[in-house]
Amino acid sequence: MFNRLIFIIICIPLIFTGFCWAETEKNEESRTAILPEVVVTATRTAGKVEKISAGITVITQEEIKNSNAVSIPDLLSSAESIVVRNLMGNGKNAQVDLRGYGETGPYNTLVLVDGRRVNAIDLSGVDWTQIPIDQVERIEIVRGTGTVLYGDNAAGGVINIITKTPAGGFKAAGGATFGSYGRNRFEASAGGGHEKVAASLNASLDETDGYRKNNRYKSEDAGGKIVFDANDSLSLTLSGSHHEDEYGLPGPLTEAQLKADRKESANPLDEGSSRDSYIRAGLDLMLGDYGNLVADISYKNRSSEAVFPDSTSPLATDSNSKTWGVTPRYIWNGKIFDRKNTLVTGADFYWSEQDIDSYGGFFIPVTNKTTVSGIGKDSAGIYLNNEYNILENVIISLGARYEKVRYDLEQEDLTGFLAPLDKNMSDSENAYNAGLTYMYAEKSSLFARINRSFRFPLTDELVYIDWGTFSYKANTGLKQQTGIHYEAGIKHSFTERISGSITLFRAEIENELFYNPSTFGNENHPETLHQGVEIGCRAKPFDKLTLLGNFTYEEAKFEKAPYKGNEIPAVPGYKGHLGFRVDDIAITGLVFSAGYNYVGSSYVISDQANNFDKLKSYYTVDAKLAYKYKMLKAFFGVNNLTNQKYSEYAVMDTFLTKRNFYPPPDRNWVAGIQFDF
Repeated sequence: MFNRLIFIIICIPLIFTGFCWAETEKNEESRTAILPEVVVTATRTAGKVEKISAGITVITQEEIKNSNAVSIPDLLSSAESIVVRNLMGNGKNAQVDLRGYGETGPYNTLVLVDGRRVNAIDLSGVDWTQIPIDQVERIEIVRGTGTVLYGDNAAGGVINIITKTPAGGFKAAGGATFGSYGRNRFEASAGGGHEKVAASLNASLDETDGYRKNNRYKSEDAGGKIVFDANDSLSLTLSGSHHEDEYGLPGPLTEAQLKADRKESANPLDEGSSRDSYIRAGLDLMLGDYGNLVADISYKNRSSEAVFPDSTSPLATDSNSKTWGVTPRYIWNGKIFDRKNTLVTGADFYWSEQDIDSYGGFFIPVTNKTTVSGIGKDSAGIYLNNEYNILENVIISLGARYEKVRYDLEQEDLTGFLAPLDKNMSDSENAYNAGLTYMYAEKSSLFARINRSFRFPLTDELVYIDWGTFSYKANTGLKQQTGIHYEAGIKHSFTERISGSITLFRAEIENELFYNPSTFGNENHPETLHQGVEIGCRAKPFDKLTLLGNFTYEEAKFEKAPYKGNEIPAVPGYKGHLGFRVDDIAITGLVFSAGYNYVGSSYVISDQANNFDKLKSYYTVDAKLAYKYKMLKAFFGVNNLTNQKYSEYAVMDTFLTKRNFYPPPDRNWVAGIQFDF
């Protein structure tokens, strides 16, 4: 409670200071805007932030450079309405929850890389380490459902990671980063363009011993991008990357183990590895007055292994998945009855197949293959979204989507103990949105919208063991999750240097998909409610000073039995961030930045009954000093400056008798040097 009050006390003056600065700068011509004017994720085409009827956060290149982040989840943790649970501290198995879905947050948050869907079809979630942070140009976050434009998994919102694009002139860079717990990172990139062609290549090596025992991590990445502007009307893009890693799996600690030694591992021999490759080809054909045709084709191949050498029930898994995606769309910007109109319509096709082999079992060695699975999920969605200026400063947006999904579920127990599963299933859903934006001043607007969302079950949620018949079964009674979402907000630009926003949101969800620890099965909860308020502000009162802050209050509850009135676990009621950056301290090129993050208390995962103590609230303070001189860049940063002892993630044990914790690092440092040519 004390930390929460401190945050609010600090945040309120920051917001009111913005009003004061706005008054003093009304007639001043500011030289530096503090927010990007155009984003692409919210409408699947370029659009100005103030014209979009949704809450939007953009993590800019400048913010990325001035952070201590070692992974993309580190960057996301300071954004409005996003809670990050970084289980291993390296981003590998991080859970990112947008707008309060708790344990299922990763499956209600759609993640894109350059518009390409990267969510898994099973419970493994998103591998956040597949894109090196040094290759990220910016991150666009659409808070609130994006189901109409993107389909499945977007109930809570959409996160689009946009990578760097090569341009004219040759550029090269090389750097090294070092830090606590034996961290070493080396990276190199080169690129440039001539006339119609631009290309870039990048490679990196990252390794660390990790904060805890058996917390090691090592990754290797390589990638590239080619852009070919064939003529004034046609642009072609080809990009791809390859990622490999290996890591330890230290596991959770009981409360007693946590007090005895936070760095200990309950599973000192558990380990895993993965390989992830993708290639993407894109086309942008400009048809003049007849609009634009944009199309992407992508292919992704991912494999992973994990070994859990328990003495009585050892287990090993070997998984391989392949996904094809084809996403054509048509964009028309024109006028209807002399009013501006933007039409976006298209289709999304994804074909995924996954093979999983399991080894070992109860007193069966991991050298023996015991289970084979063949899983397929195909989806096809068509959508249309239209924005029309009914008045010069009033925009109405209407959209709809229809999506169909088909599953192929095969699972066989090679020991003969369980009867096999061979089942085909299909289903379909629709979504809609209606929004209204009133631009009452330059770069300032009021908006409201209503949306319908859906989420189809993941493949893991559809397969279970029926112990009554000793067989694998398909969970045919599991329904798709749907929801009605309401939002209203204001985006106000006091001056070019000062802006703020407030968004109110409410999501009424039916048949929310969740794991019920009492029945050991995946089920639908009849009704849940997710609602709250988001406040954000940014200010650049002086050329050398930048301030930013945000605060989120959210409430997530079960509305009907069996957990009626209870809070949904892993959803903190309060969350906030305050940060500042000072440029050219004492000498030109020296920058100091710092940030304060606060996350409130919440019930631990699987405690739907709210029977146990909440996971305690926590805060962290991070600081960084960076220097740039000609081709040289150097920095030194400290994370968790006040050396807080806390846990981002905790879960009940199998029998709901005790809590288990994943402790993040103590105070730690990071330093690096880079040369740009």
